[in-house]
Amino acid sequence: MQVKKFEARTMKEALEMVKTQLGPDAIILSARDNNKSFGLVGEGSVEITAAVSEETLHRKKFVESRLRVEDKEKLNRSSAKVQKHIIDKMVTKYIDEKEASAPKKITRTRYIEIDDDVESSQNLASERIKSAAERAWSSMQSQVGWLEQAVSAPKAEARQQARQQIAQNRQQPEEYVQAPAPQARQQQTRQVVQVPTMPPKPQGESPEIQALKNEIADLKQVLTQFQRVPQTFVNQHPGAEYGLSYDVSAIYEKLVNSGIANEIAAEMLMEAQEKMTPAKLKNKALVDGWAAKYILDHTVIANDKLATKVQLFLGPAGSGKTSSLIKLASHYVVREHKKVALVTADTYKVGAADQMRIYAQILNVPFAIVRQKSDWEKIMAQLSSYDHILVDFPGLTLKTMEEISAVRNLIPPEKFQPQSHLVLSCLAKDTDLTEIGKRYRAAGFQDVIFTGLDESNQQGTIYNFMKRFQIPLHSFGIGTRVPEDFEMATKERVLDLIFKITQLKQQDAQG
Repeated sequence: MQVKKFEARTMKEALEMVKTQLGPDAIILSARDNNKSFGLVGEGSVEITAAVSEETLHRKKFVESRLRVEDKEKLNRSSAKVQKHIIDKMVTKYIDEKEASAPKKITRTRYIEIDDDVESSQNLASERIKSAAERAWSSMQSQVGWLEQAVSAPKAEARQQARQQIAQNRQQPEEYVQAPAPQARQQQTRQVVQVPTMPPKPQGESPEIQALKNEIADLKQVLTQFQRVPQTFVNQHPGAEYGLSYDVSAIYEKLVNSGIANEIAAEMLMEAQEKMTPAKLKNKALVDGWAAKYILDHTVIANDKLATKVQLFLGPAGSGKTSSLIKLASHYVVREHKKVALVTADTYKVGAADQMRIYAQILNVPFAIVRQKSDWEKIMAQLSSYDHILVDFPGLTLKTMEEISAVRNLIPPEKFQPQSHLVLSCLAKDTDLTEIGKRYRAAGFQDVIFTGLDESNQQGTIYNFMKRFQIPLHSFGIGTRVPEDFEMATKERVLDLIFKITQLKQQDAQG
């Protein structure tokens, strides 16, 4: 069951929003008038809370996905009764077509008519395959023994003896159920053990026979993999797979443990190997210092972080958008003594507008709600004298074109020069952060804010995201206090997070 709250100027507009987003089968849970609304857009509003089952919502989305854009718009403009009729008709038609095209299973032989000779032939085939499997296993053990001897032999003479023994075993005639034809044997590649050609699968093959065949196939795979085992079993040092020397393996492991991606750390240290002399590479302190300077030189910080008037906070749900907005607003009001206004575009989450309204009352600043792009003209006209306008956006994943269009429809026009911040959490996995960044490229963002620094132990993901997307860092959320636990990003702070300089100093002081 999905529950959503909708707020509009009139009851008709609110019901249209319910019908468009949840469908004609949505259930109205409550409705109320906000005659004393604390806002700038209109004197009052109507608030509706509606719910719909997951199955009903999936049916609606399925029908919309099979319609053209113009047909989809026509469906949304039609009445609830017409919508329900069209959705039921299209879903029923799809189910009927799927059932009609499904293959039907037909059994032509009754159980009583099965010949008793089938069971005896299956038993005979089972015994023959079992015997072949035992011989294959015995041969495999012999080959593995010689291979192990070849690997562990300290001298080339022992390895040569092992190769000769394997060659002799290959030349021995095979005693299998059915030997391959001469022409087929010439086409086969040379293997340690040649698995016999299996007889054609008899009608109604028993599970025992199939299990024996699977065992033979597994034995063949084991031998093939054993041939690929390297002649040396010495473990490689960290970073060796990227071509890094042993001298930089310690700093490579340190960077990876701090959250920096393997390929980014390897790229950094490959450049160190090219620019540093072999004598300097053996000095761990010099290598650490070179890596620290590299991070400082390649970290990009947003310029004029506090000068932008219209600032948008984008990001997925739970990333800390609202908290970052309130912390920045508190910083402007308390420390900078600026005139600030709060705006929310989140009409999807239940209670989001009410939460932002309460924050606005606490800070004693104006508050407004944006439902569509045309609302910005009126809002900006009334807030033209304010220094900063902070806008909270809905937490969407942007996996569908519908969500991307919804976010784009809420972004202010370019003439207002909005600055978009993508808000992400350090607690998210590196791969998830990269995927989110790719999706939010469609909405556009100029810098990134990272939250949850106090809860994460691998802040190297901050550097990874900045490096991959070539996007500057704006600020960091480091706790729950408002506005104390919010700081502007600096290169030195990024280096401190990766090398954990402050953390190590605190541990030394306590020790």
